[in-house]
Amino acid sequence: MKEVHPHSDALELSWSNLAGDSPESLSRNSGARLVKGKRALSLRLIDRDCVVDFESKSIRWSNHDGPELGKHLQILALHYLAGAGKAQIANRLVTYRDFEGGAIYYPAFKARTIDRIVREFGSKPEILPHLGDAVKAERIELATVGMRAYFFPKLPIVIALWIGDDEVPTSANILFDANAGSIMPTEDLSVAAGVLVGRLVEISRM
Repeated sequence: MKEVHPHSDALELSWSNLAGDSPESLSRNSGARLVKGKRALSLRLIDRDCVVDFESKSIRWSNHDGPELGKHLQILALHYLAGAGKAQIANRLVTYRDFEGGAIYYPAFKARTIDRIVREFGSKPEILPHLGDAVKAERIELATVGMRAYFFPKLPIVIALWIGDDEVPTSANILFDANAGSIMPTEDLSVAAGVLVGRLVEISRM
């Protein structure tokens, strides 16, 4: 019996949800760019571009017919394209708890993202701004180290790290634009934040 990937049904459904949308309208709504001569979009994902091809129903990294994205990233990209027209960036920050169901899932979200920031960068905060530069994040005056990275063009994610002392432990937080929950489900936001933190860790070890 052929093994079915656990994300396969969700991926197929995500493609189906875009069946009635043209690449042109999706481009206008999402900040993605049309690919000349193809029914495809070039979409920025953190610091790399991927190509969403509507003919082959594939999403690949754009570096010379690169490999397909992992299925979880493909689902995020398709969900983003489907939802990006529903809201503009509000330029107001909120926590993960502020989204629907966020308070319930916050412990898992914190362990996956915030705690990892402290663990990986709490003892070497000086490298975090340079990692932010590598992913074209904006430096912001929010904490000892603060940055606003764009997971997708209309999905900014803010990472803040406060360095502690003998009395106050080092801490971190991840913040989202207030309208992010109108673009993508709360679970997707958790996955996106985890992927962003993972990408920063990956770059730090190169």
